[in-house]
Amino acid sequence: MSLSSIPLLSSLFIYTSLSFCIHAQSPVLKEATSENFITNKRSIYKENLSQLDKYRKNQAATYKNANNTEKKIILKQVKARLEAELCTNVFPAWYGTPWDFNGISKTPGEGKIACGYFVSTCLVHIGYNVPRIKLAQQPSQRIIKTFVQRSGMDISSQRSMDKIRTQLKQSGNGIYIVGLDTHVGFVTVEDDTMTFVHSSYYRPARAVTAELIDTKNPLSDSKYRVFGKLFSDKMLINWLQNHRYTVAR
Repeated sequence: MSLSSIPLLSSLFIYTSLSFCIHAQSPVLKEATSENFITNKRSIYKENLSQLDKYRKNQAATYKNANNTEKKIILKQVKARLEAELCTNVFPAWYGTPWDFNGISKTPGEGKIACGYFVSTCLVHIGYNVPRIKLAQQPSQRIIKTFVQRSGMDISSQRSMDKIRTQLKQSGNGIYIVGLDTHVGFVTVEDDTMTFVHSSYYRPARAVTAELIDTKNPLSDSKYRVFGKLFSDKMLINWLQNHRYTVAR
């Protein structure tokens, strides 16, 4: 299956230095799913991650010596950078990478990758110090609980997708991990544009894909859904300080 035949949906994500700013150009089909676009993202993948690591170290030093007002500004900048990195560089590089239940690839476009490994690998690659393999092998709620406090998790069952959309809109723009009956992935929210990014076992994709949340996919079909919003202040500080995460039990 060629990349161009995979039905991917995506939004254009723009980084700003002060605040989260995912702007949907709704949806960007041709650019975000072309072979050239994905190939380019893969070719600069390692360099982007290297630049992100340098940014982390620089910001960590700045944060350490900042006053409270400056720290708040730095955390906003870091949040925007991480969200943009995932949406503009990391996710697109993985598009079209084949799904397999036992897939453990660490490189976009090479080998195969399972849904849990896709989530854990993306988070490790942007700089979270967490055991990639152990995290990937956990039930989805434990993956979320590793980064998000229980009070920050929204668990629902038998809720319609209309109500899910309302819930996400109320929770605010950003990136979420979503755990399902037998699946896990990311959801990006920008107002009414909500995208499910995951290593899909559904046909015809059976690969890493991005699609609107209420199309035919594991998110819309699942009876159980738990959402955890990424990049709280604590999660951002942990990233800056290279905090070693213990996988939740």
